[in-house]
Amino acid sequence: MNVTSIDTRHATSNSFELSRGNCFPFTGVPFGMNYFGIETHDDNWWFHPEASHYRGIRLSHQPTMWAGTKGDFCSVRLLPFTKNTKGLTVVPYAPENSEFHPNYLKIYQKNNQLETVVTPSDYGALITMDSPQDEKGLMVSFPTEGVITKAQGTVIEGYSKQLHTHRTRPLKLYFHIETSSKIVSFSEKDTQVYEIVFSDAESVELRMGTSFISKEYAIRNLPTESAENMLMHVTKLWEDKLNKIEVTDADPDKVATFYHNMYRAFLYPQRLYEFDEAHQPVHRDAYSNEVKSGYLYMNNGFWDTARTVYPLFSLIEMDEYPKILEGFLNSYRESGFLPKWLSPEDSGGMPGNYIDAVIADAASKKIVPDLMPEFLQGMIHSAEVQEETRSAGRSYVHEYNEYGYVPSDLHESVNHTLDYSYSDYCISVVAKTLGEEKIANEFAKRSYRYQNLFSKKDQFMVARDRDGKFKEEFSPFSWGGDYTEGSAWHSSFAVSHDIQGLIELYGGLPEFEKILTRLANTRPEYTVEGYGHVIHEMAEMEVNGFGQINVGNQPSFHLPYLFSFIHKPYFMQPLLKQAVSRLFSAGWKGYPGDEDNGSMSTWYLFNALGFYPFCPGSKEYLFGMPNFDQAIIHLSNGNRVVLKTELNYPQQQFINRVKTSGGDYRNCFISHDELLSGTELTFELGMVPNIDCFNEKVPFSMSQHKDQ
Repeated sequence: MNVTSIDTRHATSNSFELSRGNCFPFTGVPFGMNYFGIETHDDNWWFHPEASHYRGIRLSHQPTMWAGTKGDFCSVRLLPFTKNTKGLTVVPYAPENSEFHPNYLKIYQKNNQLETVVTPSDYGALITMDSPQDEKGLMVSFPTEGVITKAQGTVIEGYSKQLHTHRTRPLKLYFHIETSSKIVSFSEKDTQVYEIVFSDAESVELRMGTSFISKEYAIRNLPTESAENMLMHVTKLWEDKLNKIEVTDADPDKVATFYHNMYRAFLYPQRLYEFDEAHQPVHRDAYSNEVKSGYLYMNNGFWDTARTVYPLFSLIEMDEYPKILEGFLNSYRESGFLPKWLSPEDSGGMPGNYIDAVIADAASKKIVPDLMPEFLQGMIHSAEVQEETRSAGRSYVHEYNEYGYVPSDLHESVNHTLDYSYSDYCISVVAKTLGEEKIANEFAKRSYRYQNLFSKKDQFMVARDRDGKFKEEFSPFSWGGDYTEGSAWHSSFAVSHDIQGLIELYGGLPEFEKILTRLANTRPEYTVEGYGHVIHEMAEMEVNGFGQINVGNQPSFHLPYLFSFIHKPYFMQPLLKQAVSRLFSAGWKGYPGDEDNGSMSTWYLFNALGFYPFCPGSKEYLFGMPNFDQAIIHLSNGNRVVLKTELNYPQQQFINRVKTSGGDYRNCFISHDELLSGTELTFELGMVPNIDCFNEKVPFSMSQHKDQ
């Protein structure tokens, strides 16, 4: 796959009211410390693909627009100019003559015939300005706060600040720029808005190095290779990532969509480490403000990413993944708690502790086993110790351990309870891999606490007060309050570790099938009591039109696969085929909701391939519905998984058979070990359901499979 076929404006046409990805047009290296894009607006949504003006090239560290204008910490804005646009802070540009790719960014301004090209490096960039006009220069400003400390000769230096912190010291991004033309004038035109003019030359080259550690590291991080070699290097980095999975199909739009999602899968988490003189990884500990050895990563919300991103990395990204895990462990060592939402330090956002899912998935797959004893220590710490501000760790751990659930007077109590129950399962998985049977058994018992919120009367997970009474006047359509970014329809099934136990709460398979049928067929209605207004996830569920299965948001990611637990996966196959085909594209409105740091892109990748990690920690992937004529997955261990689809037409809505070289594959799931060994599966599709396609085995649940 040629990386220049990727347009980084993918999924960037959004608004506060409706998300079609809420993505940024990032150019950089995979997992890069910095990304570059152009800024068209001065708000959270600082890029709009429809705009024909821009405010500058933004060096960004923004994980999500929901972090606000202060969320793009330590950012820098660079606006090239010539004499025609000197003094302006917003200028027209020609989108039709500009190029937006992962490996380079090219912006053309017709008025002054100015072409600016950004070629990223690991810790900086090469920026070239070409125009026949004189008085080339640079307006430097800061979306947050910053200062230029030096601009003379051929050197520009300064730093940008982090404005919002969580229990840490503010970070600084130091930058050092060396110019090919001498600086002839330097002035501060407005508060933190600087104008730099270069001596006349048809082309001006700017080499930029950055560092979160020091000015000296920024100088060390300055790119020194030729423009040609830099472009070759970053192009190879991206194409190595994109070609980890090869897909072919008669429909080129489907292929384009797949690879735009591959691009987005390798943007986050971002590196927050650099290399010292001995080429050993070092980073700034934001809690102690000291430079320490080891890896560190930022910009990742585990509530979003744990379900999909890291299971994919466990298959195809074992170069970076062990470093990422070590970085997460360093976050624990330095903050005292395993992180929940790194931006760059732990902001404590979202309920639960979904890093536990990442750790359990890695432990079950024997990834970084030497780190697991300390990871287990951190998991237990979060499960037992209440952080003073209720931000880090489990926000309501005392109440959860006292009552066996989080009481209704605490925010989003149902989701916290269910997420803690799943985390307890994850702790039991890690403990078991380490031979800690006592710990494993204790937390396995705790993992059933989700049952304490099941209301037999209402047939949903319902909040309870401290006296044990279920909430009165319950409505499954009421969003927020007791639930996170959804209603009881979306949250009541959030026990991926024990669907069999949930089935038993409903009274068996027939009753569970009834509730799943209602889940899929109920209109996408909602009421707003918990939020007081329509949030964008509500609007997306309504626009997407998939009943109460809102695959545009994480609580619904696994819902289609519930049909596998009632021996009727053919109920979900048309649903998945329609969702993958209709809700995703390579265009500016590419997603059914927020993409969220690789979360939704990797949901798409798994579901387009035809299997999905339903319960991280179980080592199982459930078969869904393949979307491509052929896919070849190049595993990190050197083996390949080859997936072929016969009769792959729009009208073929069901899987008729799954074939291997040894005959039919009858399970509705496949193990991680089977995939790692290398395998070839052929999916034969059909016009009507084949109820005998799979055998009676159902996927993993903590409870015994009593209804088999």
